[in-house]
Amino acid sequence: MVRWAILGLLLFSSPGMAAMYLWEEEPASRWRRDFSNSARDARVPLPTTQLDQEKIGEKTTVHDLFDRWVLNESVHGGRGKHYAEVTKDCKGKIELEFSLTPRQWQNPARRKQYYRSIDRLVTKVGWHLLADFGSQLSGREKEGFMRALHALAWQESLWQHYIRYKNWFFVVLSGTSYNVLDDWGITQVARSHGSPNEPLNERFFASKGYCSIGSTLYYGFMEYYLLYMDARSLPCNDSAMDKLLGAYNQYASGFSYCHDDFSEDEKYRAYQTGAMTGFGKHYRNRTWLNKLK
Repeated sequence: MVRWAILGLLLFSSPGMAAMYLWEEEPASRWRRDFSNSARDARVPLPTTQLDQEKIGEKTTVHDLFDRWVLNESVHGGRGKHYAEVTKDCKGKIELEFSLTPRQWQNPARRKQYYRSIDRLVTKVGWHLLADFGSQLSGREKEGFMRALHALAWQESLWQHYIRYKNWFFVVLSGTSYNVLDDWGITQVARSHGSPNEPLNERFFASKGYCSIGSTLYYGFMEYYLLYMDARSLPCNDSAMDKLLGAYNQYASGFSYCHDDFSEDEKYRAYQTGAMTGFGKHYRNRTWLNKLK
C-alpha cells in the first residue's frame, strides 16, 4: 500500500500534520552508510546506447527530476509497473545482490535468496537505527517494533526496490500514488505533498539516498520511528498494537497519530482504512515469511 498526497487542505489542517519534519533535520551521513556489504554496480559498465532506443516502454519526464517509465512486461517481469531509471545518477551505489534481472527473478532459488537477504538487511538497518537514536526501546516493545519494520517495508513495496535491464537500473515507484512525483523505493519515502514541484523529503531526494536499498530502508524506518515515539505517548493509543498502527496512520496518510482517527471524507477514509488494515494484517501474519521458506 502506498501513501497518497491528495486532499492537501485536509492534510495540512489535520491534528497530526506538523510544520516541521524531524527526520529532515537528521544528518545525511546516517543513510549514506553501506549496510548491505553487497557488490556495487561500479564494476558494471554504463550502457553505450540510448535507453529510448531500446523500445522497452513508455517514458514521461517528471518536473525535470527524473524519467518515469511504464515498462513492458518482458522487462519488469511482473514487479510493478512504474519505474525511474537511475543508472547514471546512482552509478557505484546500487547493490547488485538486490538488482535481479527478469530472468533471475523467475528462478525460485534466486528469489528465495533475494528475500532472505532483504530479511537480514531489514533487521540490520533496524538495529542500526535504534542504536543511533539511543536504544530507547527494549524488551517486548523493541521486538514488536522490529517486526513492524518488516511489515512496513513489505506493506510499502513487497520488499522490492530495484530491477535491472541489461546495464540499466530502475528504482520501483508506487505508480498508484496521486501525486506527480510518485513514491520512491522500498519504503516509498520521497513523494510530493501539496505541491508537485516540492518533494516532501527533499533532503533525502537531493542526496540520492534512494540509490541504495539500505539507505532507503534507513530513511523510511527513521521516519516511522520518530512518528512512533510520538504515537506511543498519546492516550488514544492504549495497546502495543495501537501505538504501531497510530504511527503507521501518520506515516501513510499524514492525518493522525491515533490508531482510530479517520477522515470524514469517504474516499480518504477508505484509503486510511485499507492502508492500516494491510499493515496490521502483514504484522500479525508475518506475510513475508512465506517468501523465506
